[in-house]
Amino acid sequence: MGIGPAIVSALIREHQFKPICGDVRLIGRQTVYFTPQRILELLAANGIDTTGIDPDAIALDRRTVDRRAGFADAALITDAALFKLFGVDKVLALDWSAYEKADIIHDLRTPLSAKLHATADLVVDGSTLDNVFTPSVALQNFSRLLRPGGRMLTFNAFSSYGTPYAIMPPLWYLDYFVMNRFADCRIYIIVYRETGANEFDMNVFNVDLTAVRNTGRGMGRFCAPYNMVTLVFAEKDAESTDERLPIQQDYRSAEDWDVYNANLTRMLQSKRPHLISSRSDRFVIAPAPGHSYIDKDYQARP
Repeated sequence: MGIGPAIVSALIREHQFKPICGDVRLIGRQTVYFTPQRILELLAANGIDTTGIDPDAIALDRRTVDRRAGFADAALITDAALFKLFGVDKVLALDWSAYEKADIIHDLRTPLSAKLHATADLVVDGSTLDNVFTPSVALQNFSRLLRPGGRMLTFNAFSSYGTPYAIMPPLWYLDYFVMNRFADCRIYIIVYRETGANEFDMNVFNVDLTAVRNTGRGMGRFCAPYNMVTLVFAEKDAESTDERLPIQQDYRSAEDWDVYNANLTRMLQSKRPHLISSRSDRFVIAPAPGHSYIDKDYQARP
């Protein structure tokens, strides 16, 4: 599990829109793929004040294992150090075992202990849902961790590249957050095309919530012959629930569609900007209708 450029970029954009603060819960101890100097450069380039921060004072990761190829000996920062740069001091990792020295031990295949409910302001999952047998139970647990106003960011496989144990399509996430009356949800599909050793082009597409509302059962499914992941953001509020289980669009009743569309219309009121952008020229030309291309300037293109 890890936090790479896509997650960090999304965190920066979200922090600029609504500052990240309070209690952060990491789902698994996370390898952060940034050196101290590189993360300071990225934050400064995005307008975040790093004046007076000594890169040598940023804590280095001595805990995580199984790093990506090319990073085995890199001087990477800790997950807690990353969030400290946003002004967050309380960062706890939740995992099923203590092998990477997690702070909270819990098997996410089982319901979360009540004492852990509403204890987090931000939950970050850097590839857990695609590695558990019961991703729906784990997603409900993430939701229960959140306080009203809390936010969630997940990054998981959407293709069989690598070794995912489960692959959840974008609408699987969206339907849960819509039916449980979350205040906001952004679903991004990141498509990678290898161009060389550890080099790749990257296109980003967004599930257009207006198209979902207007198209209903006809909403298309995104496909591409490349490595794909989903980056999912959601924000909870005082009216949100955790326990409602959605029905797939093909089998949703008229009554369920009424509830779904009413909740979706509420979600569409959000003014949040896009959190992630493409990093190369467009190479995925004809995605399914209802998916907008997010260009390098974070603008949605039909």
